[in-house]
Amino acid sequence: MSHAGLWAMYSARAGGTARWRVVGALRSVGPALLFGLRVWAAVSLALYVAFWLELDNAYWAGTSAAIVCQPSLGASLRKGSFRMIGTVLGAVAIVVLTACFPQSRIGFLLGLAVWGAICGFIATLLRNFASYAAALAGYTAVILASDLLGATGGAKGEVFTLAVTRVSEICIGIVCAGIVLAGTDFGRRGSDSPPN
Repeated sequence: MSHAGLWAMYSARAGGTARWRVVGALRSVGPALLFGLRVWAAVSLALYVAFWLELDNAYWAGTSAAIVCQPSLGASLRKGSFRMIGTVLGAVAIVVLTACFPQSRIGFLLGLAVWGAICGFIATLLRNFASYAAALAGYTAVILASDLLGATGGAKGEVFTLAVTRVSEICIGIVCAGIVLAGTDFGRRGSDSPPN
């Protein structure tokens, strides 16, 4: 065989090997790329809805959508439901604390500290996403309290509006993530799976 023929045969083999390497690399990054696109779509939808509704802190909706996204649809829905529960409990707690201590900044802060301690204790007793919900109930109350407390005096009177807005922003993110993830869940059926 001539030198040109050997070179053509070698380059054909090398090109074929390189092609298979590229195909193998694309197959290995495919699930991660699809997950990234799903997260991007969920965050974009959540931000679009939050901006359309003209919410004060629309970024909470996008952040929540990104936080609840998991590679598995079931895990995403479960984390989202527990995030919703924790956020609602924290918002209710801050409204109750404000109602109990309308003029007492010290009483309000002590009540907030006790609520945070209770949530932290419960979070250590529970597991997985339930523990996450307990911790979230504690720091949701603290985040809302930081918005409520002025430079002097007790909590301002707009606690209910702030709580409803915060819960709305979080729930928009969770629902948008659930819609995108459920709509783009193609399952994980491999070539060696038995047909149904």
